[in-house]
Amino acid sequence: MALMVGTKLGSYQITVLLGKGGMGEVYRARDTKLGRDVAIKVLPEEFSRDADRLSRFQREAEVLASLNHPNIAAIHDLEKTDGTRYLVLELVEGETLADRIGRGPIPVGEALEIAKQICEALEAAHEKGVIHRDLKPANIKRTPDGKVKVLDFGLAKVLEPMSAPDTDVTAFSTMRSPAMTRAGVIVGTLAYSSPEQLRAEAVDKRTDIWAFGCVLHEMLTGYAAFAGETVSDTIVKVLEHEPDWNAWPANVPASVRVLVQRCLEKDRKQRVADITTARFVLNDLVTTAPSGLISSTPRLSSKRPAWAALAITSFVCAATLAVVGTIYLRREPTDAHVYRSTILATVTPDPAAGAGTPSLSPDGRRLAFIGSDANGNNLVYVRALDSLQEQPLAGTEGAQTEFWSPDGRFLAFIAGNKLKKIDAQGNGTALVICESLSTLPGSWNRGDVILFTPNAGAPLFRVSATGGTPSPVTSLDTKAGETAHVYPFFLPDGRHFVYLAQTSGGVPHGVYIGSLDSTERTRLFDGGSNAEYAQGALLFLRGTTLMAQPFDVGRLAFTGEAVPLANQVRVSEVSGFLRTGAFNVSETGVLVYRADPSPGSDLVWFDRTGRELGRLGDRAKYLDVVLSPDGTQASVSVMESGTATRDVWVYDVARGLRNRLTFDPEDDLDAKWSPEGTRVAYASRRKGHLDLYVKMASGAESEHLLWADDLDKYPQSWSPDDRFLLYATVGGPTGQDLWVLPLFGDAQKPFPFLQTQSNKGTGQFSPDGHWIAYRSNETGRFEIYVAPFPGPAGKWQVSTTGGTGPRWRRDGKELFYVGPGNTLMAAAVAVEGARVEVGAVRRLFQVRPVTPRYFYDTSPNGQRFLVNTTEELDASVPITLVVNWHALLKK
Repeated sequence: MALMVGTKLGSYQITVLLGKGGMGEVYRARDTKLGRDVAIKVLPEEFSRDADRLSRFQREAEVLASLNHPNIAAIHDLEKTDGTRYLVLELVEGETLADRIGRGPIPVGEALEIAKQICEALEAAHEKGVIHRDLKPANIKRTPDGKVKVLDFGLAKVLEPMSAPDTDVTAFSTMRSPAMTRAGVIVGTLAYSSPEQLRAEAVDKRTDIWAFGCVLHEMLTGYAAFAGETVSDTIVKVLEHEPDWNAWPANVPASVRVLVQRCLEKDRKQRVADITTARFVLNDLVTTAPSGLISSTPRLSSKRPAWAALAITSFVCAATLAVVGTIYLRREPTDAHVYRSTILATVTPDPAAGAGTPSLSPDGRRLAFIGSDANGNNLVYVRALDSLQEQPLAGTEGAQTEFWSPDGRFLAFIAGNKLKKIDAQGNGTALVICESLSTLPGSWNRGDVILFTPNAGAPLFRVSATGGTPSPVTSLDTKAGETAHVYPFFLPDGRHFVYLAQTSGGVPHGVYIGSLDSTERTRLFDGGSNAEYAQGALLFLRGTTLMAQPFDVGRLAFTGEAVPLANQVRVSEVSGFLRTGAFNVSETGVLVYRADPSPGSDLVWFDRTGRELGRLGDRAKYLDVVLSPDGTQASVSVMESGTATRDVWVYDVARGLRNRLTFDPEDDLDAKWSPEGTRVAYASRRKGHLDLYVKMASGAESEHLLWADDLDKYPQSWSPDDRFLLYATVGGPTGQDLWVLPLFGDAQKPFPFLQTQSNKGTGQFSPDGHWIAYRSNETGRFEIYVAPFPGPAGKWQVSTTGGTGPRWRRDGKELFYVGPGNTLMAAAVAVEGARVEVGAVRRLFQVRPVTPRYFYDTSPNGQRFLVNTTEELDASVPITLVVNWHALLKK
């Protein structure tokens, strides 16, 4: 929540923004009651909504407030004003240690004085059982009078979420907000994180001692002890390498060198166990050395007895030998561990946009993904891995997919039926490259060529990143049933690329290698998924398991066996027909993926306020929820455990029992009810394409073929007079269209209802049969329209800020749809002659769709809603980040 200068929070008046991050915004404010300046830290909005965390925070903040020490920035109070939660903190003037180090190394004597005061702060906190967990130069300030203040003490602890992650999951606080700290979780800025943090072990005060060693090393040298070019480089340096001891000034005492070496022992059992030890060493040096001059021989205080001097000298000698042994004798040449961490977005990913999968920049340092803002509008968000906060890119409104330029300077995205690009830093405006009806990601090579799929039933096209007319690169093998080529991914030479060929209904046909220089292609394997290359391996899905297989980009051939990297990777429906795995890998080998949070979803009844009324049946992998006209039955598509195909089932709503209706080994899905509620029309792939069939809902008779052709077809709605079936087609020359199949007479030949250069779907007849509500992206984003049937006589737009999934109330006076932010909307509708009057539009409640495919329906009176949902599918479902995954290929 951004505050304006002059805003008053209770007795505090905001004067200036000091900074912001994942833990909230920090402001300078005037305490008008006590006449002093303070720092106000406004807590993140998602934190303020969690009552359990707030209660625990209140208790633990009291402990932090008890840290009354001159080297610790104090917490004065925890307040709430007009719904805004904020901490009142001591305002510390001066620059951070990070700012000071930015000007170069700190002189030895000055650095040791600062280090001694840091030790005193840590000692006071550790005595009360408080661990900082995020000690770094940016969290340390030095006031104009030389006093050192450690900031944000313990906030990494008190701001952590309540729910514990899986034991094999870790999280960088630089990558999520708030930071998490219990066993199994990494916290702390990456370059200052201890090995036990990176290995997802429980932490204690020795983690702060490690960070203290990193800070002292950086003060003396001007360089971070373990900073790398990428996330994976930094992790490897922390776990495998030693700092550059040769960078130390020659006049650093030997005792300080040994002290830091012992603070940075990777085995914490060998590390300095108590910060008091460090304070003893530094105190002797600071109190006895001449100002500005420290000799290379440790000076011992004359106030200490001879036995103490001897003990310290013995400690220095023994520690030096131990460090030498650690550096030169115990190191392993490589790290065979795979490190996993989690990243929580602070905005809600769009489940319909690339399965909510973020895109990694080529250098593996930044994430981009499609998310919804507070108003439910889709934008491209960018997040650096060393940041706690995503940044929206203005000008990307309505974005449906995104991918990076090879140099990481730009992001390409699709919005408004156009392929565009924008500066990844948010500088400048979005530029149009070409038209695109697709919402699928492309690939961009170093020659500024972009590969993409321009519509739902097309091969791959190429276009210059500077703009132009696209031209085809591949051609569909229609004899083999190919309907589209999707998910291109350039190999390192920038000429060859891997892609997925799909057949009817988005079924994977095979993964191929293509070339910009030839129409010939090489088949890598049958079936498959979206595939990507990095670090000598091709990554792809087998079922829901992410695999990596060694691949020679010179010979364009596999060189070893595939190994699993992750199980239960989310496989999502994109645009209602294409299945895609939610993973992405950078050139540097950093991998991200989203896991499937549960084995299925639930059918939940809600009232108009969003209050849960009950559940229908047990959890399963549901799609396509449709109630019968009288509301007594519900049809669903179910994917049974251990299979990759779906069948139609019918629920008895009152009894909560379901019966299987179709048994074909191929997909049967998308059932729609006849007006009297005794039959269902559905799509089946048994002939190679999704064709239209009908069957008695009781299962009493065998099915009957309604219509078959070369396009995939999805039933949409049955007219109330039982004369017409509305259906959608995918793969035609104009993308997704709406057609009508007559169900009477001898010549049952379909005719188009809407066949234009835009994607249309989720159509539904009005209760009187004279109108059809549908969604269309003709304006650049999906909106809800109503048009007369059989037409043509114009159309009327119902939604104004985006919409999908229209459903009529039984009396035709209300039209429901899903608007921005997955909010269920209710629009009053009145028909006056040949016109439709749209009245008040009300927000009902927010839903959590499993996929964008027919995930809800309404009872006949519009008072209850059956929603296919799962509690886990929201912003709390983390992105998993994997580093050093290629180590698995060597085992």
